[in-house]
Amino acid sequence: MKRSTVAILGDFIAANVKVAKSFLNWEGAFFLTVGLFLLFQEYFLAVDISSIVSNHRFLALYAQFTSSLLVANRFFATPFLAFCFYAILAGTSRGLPRRLCDIMGIYYFLRMVTLLFGLNILIFDVSSSRFLLITQLLFFLPYSLLVWGWVYWRLDVFCLASGRSLFKLEHETETPRVIDYFVAAFSTAFSASISAIKGTSARSRILILVHGFMIYDILGLILSRAVALAHQ
Repeated sequence: MKRSTVAILGDFIAANVKVAKSFLNWEGAFFLTVGLFLLFQEYFLAVDISSIVSNHRFLALYAQFTSSLLVANRFFATPFLAFCFYAILAGTSRGLPRRLCDIMGIYYFLRMVTLLFGLNILIFDVSSSRFLLITQLLFFLPYSLLVWGWVYWRLDVFCLASGRSLFKLEHETETPRVIDYFVAAFSTAFSASISAIKGTSARSRILILVHGFMIYDILGLILSRAVALAHQ
């Protein structure tokens, strides 16, 4: 009996997906995605930068800092893209690519902290566009959740190498997959409590607590801006 075209096409896609999983590395695509979120957030802030008045000292410093990073991105864009595509094709499990990924992960985590600081001081700016903070939050929320997912995964993998787990996840498989860490990070934005991930030590629980405070801060900023727009 001849097989249908749909069945043949399904087998072809399944075979290519299996090959892709064997040769393509997710971490390169992750840093590429996170980098785009950060770039868009910096760009939209730079577009509205002229409306930030100079008598707001911290706002002016934050605007200048963001502008300088946006200019520096021009010099690092090509090496960054080259490394991301190399990481996608060649992998990042060991050696120099692994160290570079860890360095970029630390950088994006630190940028997340500075961005959160900027968002909290941006709420006091009345001279910029009414939708500037909302635009920044729309890019920052997925950016921060992706970064937290990577942080959970990287720390847990590092500790699992020494025979102990740093986090306990709600997952179906015997050992957590990469996607489980990101699902746990994103679930914090849709639940009142962080229950998808739990710490097995005091330090890991403190880290989860910091993540929770950050999410509540973001939701508070969104609510405050929504109320301000409703009254205008």
